[in-house]
Amino acid sequence: MNQTMNVREIMKKFSITALGGRKIPHGVSNPVFRKNENGEYEVCAFIYLYNAQELKDKNIGRPSMWMALNVHSGQITEYECRSNDFSYADSNTKCDLHAEEDMVFSSEYKKQTLAVFDLILKKYLITGRFDKELNDAYMYMMLRMVSKGFKPFYKDLNQV
Repeated sequence: MNQTMNVREIMKKFSITALGGRKIPHGVSNPVFRKNENGEYEVCAFIYLYNAQELKDKNIGRPSMWMALNVHSGQITEYECRSNDFSYADSNTKCDLHAEEDMVFSSEYKKQTLAVFDLILKKYLITGRFDKELNDAYMYMMLRMVSKGFKPFYKDLNQV
């Protein structure tokens, strides 16, 4: 993979790839790192489906799929949670989309959070070593911006 690839390119690639490109109401999570069964780190995101009423109620079903990007080859693999789940949460779990805190995050905060992700990725691609401390900082910063219902899923997916 190109060592200059960044989080915004990865997020775009995930959005295009999700659900095989089908036009179904869905969302794709922020990316997180995950160690695969071969001991290599991948960039992953979960996919959640919703309908208009769920969105209005701010209470949607748990993620139904997830994707893993091999940072060396650029290949994305998509998994259905029914057969290869990343979380132990019950399949009927609902995710509360309300924020845990009434905070508005500036574009600068979001930019800094994504810069930490890019630094982790770049260091891993160049050195082959994963920086867990930087990952912890990224997770802390990123989790402050997401709804309380999704936080457990981010933590489950981020197995490093």
